[in-house]
Amino acid sequence: MTSVTKPDIALVIFLFVIALAPIGLLALTGTHVPWYPVSGEPVRELLDAEGISIVNTTDTLWNLPGATGGRTYVIIDRDNDQTVISTQNFETAEARDAAIRSWHAHGAGRGKPAGSLFVLGQQLVMISPSDRPVLETLGATLNGDR
Repeated sequence: MTSVTKPDIALVIFLFVIALAPIGLLALTGTHVPWYPVSGEPVRELLDAEGISIVNTTDTLWNLPGATGGRTYVIIDRDNDQTVISTQNFETAEARDAAIRSWHAHGAGRGKPAGSLFVLGQQLVMISPSDRPVLETLGATLNGDR
């Protein structure tokens, strides 16, 4: 019969902690944004309030389960840079969160568009490209609205 030594027990505990640490880290750092209905077009209202000119607005529907439609805005900011802002409404929080998980599951250029994703109630807001100065203004305001 073999005996279990203290180093063996320490090794098992160490491996157990190493295996569970990433899961615990994700659980602690992940923030849940509540699903709530957003009335009107808050992104358009924000753009108008910031004095950013909208060049084009089109209706859009992302090919995702639970997506109910949204808008795509092409804007020109103060630096004369063109940016595309897309919004999409979702039926439930689960559908919205599944879209977020799907977006994070892919690397840029491999099914994931380059840009930044924000949550605004039942809407997802994607700003592309993510290196524009307008992102700082809109991102700060959108994060404040959560």
